[in-house]
Amino acid sequence: MGNKKRKNRNSFNKWLYFLISGFFLIIYVFLYLKIIYLGYLIDKCKEEYELLSLINKKYTLQFITLTTPENLKKLASEKNINLVVPENVCFLEIKEEDEKNIEKSGILEARTKENF
Repeated sequence: MGNKKRKNRNSFNKWLYFLISGFFLIIYVFLYLKIIYLGYLIDKCKEEYELLSLINKKYTLQFITLTTPENLKKLASEKNINLVVPENVCFLEIKEEDEKNIEKSGILEARTKENF
């Protein structure tokens, strides 16, 4: 009778070892496949980033060429618009307080080249 319990216990230990090994094997395979999937996802995101970066460079170059003074003069003459070039350069500066401060000014300020 003691021999039969020992066989049952050995059988139970073998099954327990098999179940634990199978569980860890399934977890290992799942994590391995997840890492491969994330690698492909990162590669796809890199390709998309490179494409968007290339498009951004193209449009930035197009914007720069379209806003040159020579091109603006040419477009103004084609459309019969009197283009007046200001003597002083103007720009807008938006002042904002830091994020911790609740009040944000939102003031738009115009400065000329002489104010610097």
